[in-house]
Amino acid sequence: MSKKIYLIDGNSFIYRMFFALPEFSTKDGRIVNATFWMAKFFMWQLVKEKPDFLIFIKDAKWENFRHKIYSDYKATREKMPDNLRSQMSDIEEMIVRMWIDIIEISWYEADDVIGTLSERLKKESDNEIFILSWDKDLYALVDEQVKIYDTQRKKISGPDETFEKFWVPASCVRDYLAICGDTSDNIPGIAWIGPKKAQVLLNEFRSLEEIYKTIDDIENSFENISAESQKILKWKTLEKFIDWKENAFLSQKLATLDCSVDLSDFHLHDFEFHPKEIQTPEVFSFFEELEFYSLLENRVTENQKWNHLNKKVNIIWDDIWINELEKKILSSDSKELVIDTETTSLNSRQAELIWVSLLFQDEIYYINLWHRGPCVSVDRLKTLLRNILDTDLIIIGHNLKYDLQIIEEFLRKDSKAQEKNTLQDLWQLGLWI
Repeated sequence: MSKKIYLIDGNSFIYRMFFALPEFSTKDGRIVNATFWMAKFFMWQLVKEKPDFLIFIKDAKWENFRHKIYSDYKATREKMPDNLRSQMSDIEEMIVRMWIDIIEISWYEADDVIGTLSERLKKESDNEIFILSWDKDLYALVDEQVKIYDTQRKKISGPDETFEKFWVPASCVRDYLAICGDTSDNIPGIAWIGPKKAQVLLNEFRSLEEIYKTIDDIENSFENISAESQKILKWKTLEKFIDWKENAFLSQKLATLDCSVDLSDFHLHDFEFHPKEIQTPEVFSFFEELEFYSLLENRVTENQKWNHLNKKVNIIWDDIWINELEKKILSSDSKELVIDTETTSLNSRQAELIWVSLLFQDEIYYINLWHRGPCVSVDRLKTLLRNILDTDLIIIGHNLKYDLQIIEEFLRKDSKAQEKNTLQDLWQLGLWI
């Protein structure tokens, strides 16, 4: 069964969203046009298209290897508009609330990470990879498995569409940019050599190296090339190729994607896309704050309570009750257990566990760790969770990746440090009086 994987070129995508919609703001003057267009895309288009996996990749903030070989790389690019910069924190908060993970690798552009992921993911023949970007250099990755997806025009570019765009195969796009240059990245190319000449030469010779090999041996091989190439490779054009050879190969380096970024910690299953995760109360409350009323129409307005579930609720507030619950779980023939956590933060690395809820054999168990009133001990809850995870039970949950990360961190940390950190967090959040 094929898997549909979306790789979002974050910076390119955000810029496109910013310029796609006229600027507008909330009642208090907060600019939100790019944020709204991003939200609309996630809430409406992505939910309908249902990719199996979604990966959001950002450029690293610092310079990369291209700046080292060419100090003017991207030097002509204008600084981010202030009205877009002011929205970046809102966009990132929205993405976090939607439980969409962001990849950002120091010293690398998003394009290099996307190239590395594409090469890695297409090793599995059933993976269909769609790159959501408008960057020209990414077309070099296109093949039968990897496509460029223009979400605004709803156009998917495979090998044929890429050829129609550049009039060279995808494998020649890098060298096409090396010859013609790319003003958006300030890649110089070869002066006065335009797309038509580059297309003719690359369709015959297939690479910049082969073009220069022919030029170096032009007297002996001139008769062995097509009449159209002969017409191009003489007089002033030939002089330009010779004079700008160093620039041509510099431009080739600048346009070449580094597909060897260290992504040893990457695991595709961590980026599974679940539409319900971007339609949560946390997301809708953020939309209310930003006055995105058109995106709130389909939300569930009725508050769900335990008594709506018609299930017995057991409050576990001491270790004796945990002992009884543990015996029940470990001695049962049941195959499934539903788990949920409440924490002090949406950031799994910073969050502290407050309580755990379990649904087992049609009964709910609320295990109070830090809410006011009687509580279970930290060490006893750790023992219960370890024993549960050591069984063959199928663990079910909403935002399960986050819950398991929280539990993993909870089991790893020192109990006394946890107590101190959690009480501080609860005090700051106004949850502990």
